[in-house]
Amino acid sequence: MPTRRALLAFTAGTALVAGCRSPGGGSGGSLSVDTSGATVAPGETATVDVQATLVGVLTWRLGDVPESWQITHESFEPQPTAIRESYPPQLVWDPAVESVSGQLSVAVPSAAPPGEYALPVEAGSETTDERAVSEAIITVESAGTSTDASG
Repeated sequence: MPTRRALLAFTAGTALVAGCRSPGGGSGGSLSVDTSGATVAPGETATVDVQATLVGVLTWRLGDVPESWQITHESFEPQPTAIRESYPPQLVWDPAVESVSGQLSVAVPSAAPPGEYALPVEAGSETTDERAVSEAIITVESAGTSTDASG
């Protein structure tokens, strides 16, 4: 016999799938995720803007980013209904939301070598296998290189 939780998950999943086909459903009714890149000096924090549509779960993987770099999520609107502190970390919206935006902060250690580091961000649904991925590129400049455009 199905539990209430299973029944609610099935109902939410059915509503999500039905919403994907509705006219005027956000960005053409498909799952998507977009990220910005960031350029920082060693010892600074890179801010990656994230926007997703028709998302139920948002995750990020290390990609080229070293495991020792701390990655945190901030200012997601609407706020996730659950946060899973596993690997990969997951922000969950139940039911899925039409649009979400927020930021990932990446603490770049002062000893970080210069270069480009990819941070894959994946949006998905807990009810289907559909996934969308955007790769944020974090550029670490050489120590002493300034990103300040004021002069």
